[in-house]
Amino acid sequence: MNNGKDKKVTFSKILLVVTGVIFVAVGIFVAYMYGSGKIANAYDTTAIVTLITVTGTIFASNLCWYSKKSASENHYKLRMSLYEESANVRYDFNEKMAKLMKEYKLTQYDVDDIENKSNCDEFMNDALTNTVMELDTLQSMSDSENQIEHV
Repeated sequence: MNNGKDKKVTFSKILLVVTGVIFVAVGIFVAYMYGSGKIANAYDTTAIVTLITVTGTIFASNLCWYSKKSASENHYKLRMSLYEESANVRYDFNEKMAKLMKEYKLTQYDVDDIENKSNCDEFMNDALTNTVMELDTLQSMSDSENQIEHV
């Protein structure tokens, strides 16, 4: 059953998988070369160590980039779901209030009086404000981790 949450294959995922496969293939190749005794001198060893270092660095860089990219996307998704849920809460409140108006034959003045006496809007605004501030803090921490420091 499709819930609309199918994972999409993105460029960053493909890049991560390809560099990971290359890194593992180089590792297997190096293990084979050492195991079979085909590395005869220091020059061969230097080339292979360089190959492992280069492919490992590229894979690690891609892994870091992918994880930071995913974190940034998750902050955005959390923020959007927060707004959707808060809109749903208010919509449900309005629907229930409309049913109560019909059931008890309330006027708009009565409804306004009930809403003024309750702190529903204030509570929702405070909850939204606090959550948005928390998400902003998480986003700024994520953004600061993404910056490259120049020495």
